[in-house]
Amino acid sequence: MILSGRLNSLISAFFGEDPIERKKIFVLVFSFFATIGGYTVIKELKDTVFISVVGLDYQPKAKIMAIFLLIPLVFFYSRLVDVLHRYQLLVFMATMYALVGLVLAYLLGHPVIGLSNTDAAYNRVFGWVFYFFCEAYSPFVLSVLWSFVNSITTPDSVKNGYITLTIASKIGGMATASLAWFLLKLQCSCSTYCSDARMYQFIFTGMALLLLAVPLLTLYLVRIIPHSHMQGYKKAYVHDKQEKKAQEAKLGFWGEVWRTARGMLSGLWVILRYPYVFGIFLMLFFWDIVNSTYNYMRLGVVREAAKSVAGMGADLFSQVFFMHLIGLVIVLVGTKTLVSFIGMRRSLVMIPLAIGSVIFTYLLSGGVLPIWIAFVIMRAFNYAFAYPLREGLYIPTTKDTKFKAKSWIDSFGSKIAKATGSTYIILSQDIIASGLIGAFSLSVVFYGIIITFWVVVAGLLGKKYERVVANNEVIGVDA
Repeated sequence: MILSGRLNSLISAFFGEDPIERKKIFVLVFSFFATIGGYTVIKELKDTVFISVVGLDYQPKAKIMAIFLLIPLVFFYSRLVDVLHRYQLLVFMATMYALVGLVLAYLLGHPVIGLSNTDAAYNRVFGWVFYFFCEAYSPFVLSVLWSFVNSITTPDSVKNGYITLTIASKIGGMATASLAWFLLKLQCSCSTYCSDARMYQFIFTGMALLLLAVPLLTLYLVRIIPHSHMQGYKKAYVHDKQEKKAQEAKLGFWGEVWRTARGMLSGLWVILRYPYVFGIFLMLFFWDIVNSTYNYMRLGVVREAAKSVAGMGADLFSQVFFMHLIGLVIVLVGTKTLVSFIGMRRSLVMIPLAIGSVIFTYLLSGGVLPIWIAFVIMRAFNYAFAYPLREGLYIPTTKDTKFKAKSWIDSFGSKIAKATGSTYIILSQDIIASGLIGAFSLSVVFYGIIITFWVVVAGLLGKKYERVVANNEVIGVDA
């Protein structure tokens, strides 16, 4: 009897009290497991394959080029938002991405354009295509899943549901990272009968097949959950329904052309029009600048220490495994309690303060082990604490904000930040070489400025969120 009561309390803590909400979160748990599991594989193979096929020196340029290559994809995606239902959009994007992933997995084992060709060169087209494909995963798969969840979640469900989904994502990341780590370690010890290229091909194929579970789970979710429990933030849902009815009005040929063009650019307009949405953009912008510059240093250290492509991959996946493990501990021990106790505003301010502390601790110590530890802690804190909080900021917003503006933020915002970080890397190398300033001093100034602005934005954004939810307002609607 006591055991049954404790079990019910545990279920309520992570899945809520409502039986239908529990069922909804339960299905979404498996979707996050598959999506983050696939993302974990893609994020590390992206760098490993690109460095092996093209070269590390070209990575900063690849991040800059990604901005321009994503433009047509964002316009296409914005049009899909207008013509597809929310769940159909997720089903379409996940399915297409998985199918293209299977094609690239096959090409990884090609003797000329794949990993079997060990001559890294800038004109190896496959390396560039593979890199850009992996870069698009976050804005067009992971972001779409979060947009879908944001559109069917109420503010009251955030503290329970989002923490549960984050736990599922950590377990999914640990599962795929540990499996890839194990397989690549076997490869390094010559315990397998295949080449490094074949092993990477096998791992990437597994990612694509895992992602195919997402559309199936989404269709199942829509089938078993009543429509009344798929509406999320009520006032935003009502506004979106009214907007949809207005869009169904006949405007004539040129009117339809104008409406289509406006719809494709509406995401950008929402970011520029509403300071709250621009604040979300800045939260991601600051993180990706810090993350991209630090990751470049990490990759350089791993490449120098690794003896083979498989060895490099094993080292990277080992770091990611521990990152997800520590992230899981953070979620289980403190995320929900901390947010409930200190509120959204203070929680958001904690993000730059914590990450800044890790960065400056590493700068003061230096070395191979500190860069490994700092990476694990910084990434774990971001994905276990900062990421779900940042996604929760979209709940009191319109559909255009949740899907279109979010796609602009997660694609261009992230890529612009990474391009900015890459530009800093290129310029800092020239500045340090000229003797104008030392590497330590330059890093302290650079990261100090970023963290300071980040803290200010986080405080203002958290204050705005708390006021909007308290007053039952909607961001993205003109007064």
